[in-house]
Amino acid sequence: MITEQDIKQAEARVAEARDRGHRSKMAARDDVHEMIAREVQAAEELKEAKVRQDAALKARKAAEKPHAADLKAMGAKLSDSADAVGKAEQEAAQALLRFVTTLRGHNAVTADVHARLVALGLPLGDEDADYDTGHGSAGTLRLAGKPWGSVPADVLLQHVMAEVVKREFGAKHPAARVTDVRLLSLKRGMGGALTERLNVA
Repeated sequence: MITEQDIKQAEARVAEARDRGHRSKMAARDDVHEMIAREVQAAEELKEAKVRQDAALKARKAAEKPHAADLKAMGAKLSDSADAVGKAEQEAAQALLRFVTTLRGHNAVTADVHARLVALGLPLGDEDADYDTGHGSAGTLRLAGKPWGSVPADVLLQHVMAEVVKREFGAKHPAARVTDVRLLSLKRGMGGALTERLNVA
């Protein structure tokens, strides 16, 4: 879009070229004239292009006028749709934050249970046997044969998002091919209950 400011700047360049030419005693006269001519020509071409542009804009405005109501309705529809996307984005972000907070709460419960098993003197194994209930290393534990442990919130969040991307955009999408060695902790740290629900329906 060519503006009046563009025209003013072009005219200023012409004036500057003329002034520079008059002040340049070292330059050959032909060079000075050529420099000024180039700036003048550029300014004239810009003015002509603006005239064509303004005529095209005026013609388009006239062509749009009979469709003003329809165009206004389209704008409202787009605006409402964009607002809905923005709202959904906020809700998704809030849901993910709740998800992370809830998982951190679960990790805290796991740590409490682990500490209680330690206090009760119930290790997972000793010289005589391995047991179905007891505390293990690095915060892991088993209760009635089910393994539990702390789950890295970022890993689970990343995995859930990768599952959504896989479903919506295909398994070959880069965001669907997230691999993290810590993902193994999901399988051995949630008692089997969570990993059964990891694949988003």
